[in-house]
Amino acid sequence: MSDKKQRVAHLNSTVCYLKKDNKVLMIKFTKKWGQVYAPPGGKFETGESPLECILREYYEETGLKLINPKLQGMSYWRDKAEGIIFIYVAEEFEGNLKEKSEEGCIEWRDIKDLSSLKQFSQNEKFTPYLFKEKLFEGKFLLDEKCNVLEYEIRTI
Repeated sequence: MSDKKQRVAHLNSTVCYLKKDNKVLMIKFTKKWGQVYAPPGGKFETGESPLECILREYYEETGLKLINPKLQGMSYWRDKAEGIIFIYVAEEFEGNLKEKSEEGCIEWRDIKDLSSLKQFSQNEKFTPYLFKEKLFEGKFLLDEKCNVLEYEIRTI
């Protein structure tokens, strides 16, 4: 028997927290996740870098073109599958905001209220690390409903 480890195909995605006038643009999901808030973003398409992915996904979901988004952190997660979320922040954009996304309602929410919004539990844990000078890296073990069972976060 071989002790060779099995390679993993990660499910990678991106999100971006866009800040303007102390508010952050969030989507309030109305379909698949229930009434939970999350920043716009999504899964990679073939050949995309994390930056290319977030620029495309953000535009598709909001109608806005991000200008110079900054990588703020990376979050590895595992439930029945495994993946990495590349977390961006931005403060500049152009374009006209869509009134509604296919995912749900698009809302500007006060940045100080982010910690009290109903978000995915993984996002709640890394919210305090957003809009900081340091990068962060998280590792999350999730249950089948995306609830955090165990986690660790470090700044880089």
